[in-house]
Amino acid sequence: MIPMRKFESISVGEILDFWWERHSKHRNSKFEYLLFRLDRFKPMKARNLSPEMVQDFLDELVEFEKLSPSSANHYRTILNSAFNFAMRWKKYDDNPVAPIPQLPERDPRDRFVEVSELAALIEQCQKENDLELQAFIVLAACTGMRKGEIMPRKWSEVAVDDEFPYIYTAKTKNGRPKRLPLPGLAIYALRQLPSYDKHEYLFPAKPNVRFKDVEKFSRPHAWDLGKRFRRICDLAEVHDLRIHDLRHFATTMLFIEGVADAIIRKMTGHRSEELERYKHLSPAFKQQTVELIAGQLSRHLSTNLSPSSKNTNGRPEGRPKVPHLRGFSGGADGTRTRDLRRDRPKFSRHLSITYLYSQQFSATQDDTKYREMSCVRNFYWHTYWHTRRACIL
Repeated sequence: MIPMRKFESISVGEILDFWWERHSKHRNSKFEYLLFRLDRFKPMKARNLSPEMVQDFLDELVEFEKLSPSSANHYRTILNSAFNFAMRWKKYDDNPVAPIPQLPERDPRDRFVEVSELAALIEQCQKENDLELQAFIVLAACTGMRKGEIMPRKWSEVAVDDEFPYIYTAKTKNGRPKRLPLPGLAIYALRQLPSYDKHEYLFPAKPNVRFKDVEKFSRPHAWDLGKRFRRICDLAEVHDLRIHDLRHFATTMLFIEGVADAIIRKMTGHRSEELERYKHLSPAFKQQTVELIAGQLSRHLSTNLSPSSKNTNGRPEGRPKVPHLRGFSGGADGTRTRDLRRDRPKFSRHLSITYLYSQQFSATQDDTKYREMSCVRNFYWHTYWHTRRACIL
């Protein structure tokens, strides 16, 4: 693209301001808290902003300001989005950020919150008489709501006296409203809040050392409990725990209890591809999962491969001989699908996965859940019956 002279005087600040007013200001992103680090580029002519300068800026954020690669990538996203938006609106003709790839990010956080840790936090809140943090922890752990969804809630959006109590969120991160049921534990914690029957918000804003005039607050509700949460964690001797891990706990517990993915997505607001990140499994549950497979294999080994068996032809006694029908049997051993033959290493992995899915389905006995399964689950469920017919019976 040939550079145009009319854009020679455009500054980076003008592009960022145009992008903010016309686009990002109306989105749910929290980029407004990150823009201050881009003030160094605002007086600069957009023509003078090179890919090398942006790359050095991102490296500086990681090396000197000790930001994580994912946090540094937010600034690449802001600059890239601003220049692309300006190009679409014919305000500029080039994007110097486009050649820069995102920084490699670390593995997703895999911190499973134990029930005993949550109990310790709640007990510590009671000792410190921090009823607000106690209610927040219970809400986040029981409903899987985000911090940004809990803090702005009004009492008019919480039905604690209904036959079926619920909390309503009109605007979530993905733009979809949701109404979540509240358990008795959450109702009890909410009624202990100091704002109950006294204030419009569950967690109203309070004056502090830095901001003493509540009337001048930009928001009438509190927006952060980070310091109080970390203090309670230290007192309860719970380490390496973050507020967002409470949301992970709720999602993981639903998986452990065998709740269908479609119901979890409806409750937590995740999309199907995002839900995979929140399948944090405790070591005990991982052990239980592999024991399911080992237990099934052990039962067959004890009956079919016992030392007292006098079967010498390699086929377990009691197993019917599978006839070889031309055009029906796919493998030499009678299985329909050649890729699932028992003499191939991949077969063992298929068998493990199909057994776990079959156990999950048989535990629910719900045809609705079967219809809600993804294509992959349907494939493994279909495969399970073929492998069972050919190899397990």
